[in-house]
Amino acid sequence: MAPCLPSEESWLLPRSPRTPGWARAFFRAQARAWGVARPTAEAAELALSELVTNAVRHARAPRGRKIGVRAVWDGACLRIEVADAGDRVDLEPAPPGPDGERGRGLAVVAAVADRWGHGPRPHGIGKTVWAEFPVRG
Repeated sequence: MAPCLPSEESWLLPRSPRTPGWARAFFRAQARAWGVARPTAEAAELALSELVTNAVRHARAPRGRKIGVRAVWDGACLRIEVADAGDRVDLEPAPPGPDGERGRGLAVVAAVADRWGHGPRPHGIGKTVWAEFPVRG
């Protein structure tokens, strides 16, 4: 008998103001198809939205480079990854003002994910930022 392998899906998306919405819609449909529990899927979708928004707004990437989005589900843990051609992650952004809408993305990811991190892309230029959401039960 073959071993059970995790399911995964990936999307290559353009850098556009519409990309976070597309990523959420693709991910939501995939999480539903996998049968991921709603609280887990919603937390992951929020984190994904923040990570894709960061990639669109802040990645210093050459024109025309795409954003890679990947979701992996093994029945016990959901992992999302966002890869871009930018070379850095600003872990210490300037503090946002009380009414500011920027500067909170990674704090949101840290609040909703069990674990998160980043590293260089294994192939090519840029980085991957990831977050994990174990199923609580």
